[in-house]
Amino acid sequence: MKIKRVAVVTEAGNGLGKTFAKILIHHNYNVILAASKKSYEDLSSDATTLEDFRLVKVDFTSAESISELKSLITSAYGRLDLLINNAEIANGFGQKISQLNLEEVKALYEINLFAVIRIIQTLKPTLEQSDDPSIINITSSLGDITKMTDDNFCYSNYCMTAYATSKAALNMFTHLQCKEFKPSHIKINSFDPIAMKNCTHNSVVICDGIKEEFINLISKAPLIQD
Repeated sequence: MKIKRVAVVTEAGNGLGKTFAKILIHHNYNVILAASKKSYEDLSSDATTLEDFRLVKVDFTSAESISELKSLITSAYGRLDLLINNAEIANGFGQKISQLNLEEVKALYEINLFAVIRIIQTLKPTLEQSDDPSIINITSSLGDITKMTDDNFCYSNYCMTAYATSKAALNMFTHLQCKEFKPSHIKINSFDPIAMKNCTHNSVVICDGIKEEFINLISKAPLIQD
């Protein structure tokens, strides 16, 4: 008997995450939406979301809250096949160094980087229960030094210091985790929803080329239960 894979998408209320979740539904996944604050409230008020997905309130800054998410996954499914780290804060557009508020920068890093580390640390044992587990960290071209130093790239002049540096740090973390996880069966990838050639913004609409790239990352052979 074919059974569905299990995926967690963090902070799907930002539009892009919900788009990912809908794609997963169409590719034989049970999808848990892990959301916080305004995102959780928005998703809770959407009847379609509650019908198609399992919505869980999570505080990504809290180890205890993420441990509760792990317990729910373990009790309901016994394993996790895919973790999509989509939660992020994007602020400080156009800010120069003299305008940066360090407390706001710390809060941004808490979600954009430290929460990703925290959730992977906590859910790694649950992922290891899968026959073919994977992690996708949603990144941004604003954290890609190669793109941002190309004057032809439409976002190269964007000044979002905290956001861009947090995504650059996330890219390096993902690279290092690729090396660490290589001997194991956990695959980890970055996914950048912005296309260099046409600067498609990471909105609720993903252009076909980017969508196909995402589908290639999440496509798996069906699980078979004896």
